[in-house]
Amino acid sequence: MNEQDDFVLPDWLMDKSYAYTERLSGPQWAWEFLRRNAEFRADWRKAQLEYGLSGYDPPVTMMMSQYDTPMLAKWGLLYCTTPNDDSRTAGAFWNPGLCPTVLRLQGFPATAEIAAAPFVIDDLKCPSILLEMPNESQHLLFMDEGRRLQLAVEGADVMRPVRLLVEGTLEKELAAAQLRSLRCFNDLRISGRLYDSHIERGRGPERLHLVLRILDANLSGATRNEIARNIFADEYFTDGWSGANQLLRDRVRRAIYRGRALMRKAYRSLLT
Repeated sequence: MNEQDDFVLPDWLMDKSYAYTERLSGPQWAWEFLRRNAEFRADWRKAQLEYGLSGYDPPVTMMMSQYDTPMLAKWGLLYCTTPNDDSRTAGAFWNPGLCPTVLRLQGFPATAEIAAAPFVIDDLKCPSILLEMPNESQHLLFMDEGRRLQLAVEGADVMRPVRLLVEGTLEKELAAAQLRSLRCFNDLRISGRLYDSHIERGRGPERLHLVLRILDANLSGATRNEIARNIFADEYFTDGWSGANQLLRDRVRRAIYRGRALMRKAYRSLLT
């Protein structure tokens, strides 16, 4: 590990260390696997020179990118906070082209004669990060007790009263994700909160939980024998590790392979 890399893994020996993953959305699962990638963390450190803090108007933190295609774009990101942050506190802006849950909106001045109620960001108390790109596109990430909603806005400045419209003609799969995000956004506008009901959770969270824990054990240097003995104790002590118990050996091997694949590139499959 690079001496500048102070990334710390959860204690894989304790299942409760992963309790926070029970309600993660797909993009949050993607972040959990990606942030374990040492190459990504190295790129993140280099990429910090591409961004600057442009303002702070509580509860909105305003960031600016120097490039429309930043260094982190190779990882599917426009910007993110430190990889040391797990999904409860991380601010990760995914490329809208890769993540269908990013709500895509067109902004018009509040004076425009459009049948849409003005959106006033000052009315919301939910913490958020605004990312401004050189092409004048704006990206908003709302964060509420582990829940996330990301918007991609073209047009009028969202820091002023603005009327927001969604695109009406979308492909079927994208339309379903956009509709869920739109409902979530409407909840936010009405109540100032994000609710679980309109946030789709990742597929197979129990399996992803197990894969993540076994990946951490592997990254920590544990042998497959040690992983099986501590995570699958009942099977391990009933059937043993050597000899005929090939099923347990294969289970650990497959989990390590899957975890490393998700960490390197397959995390993108969790965004959709």
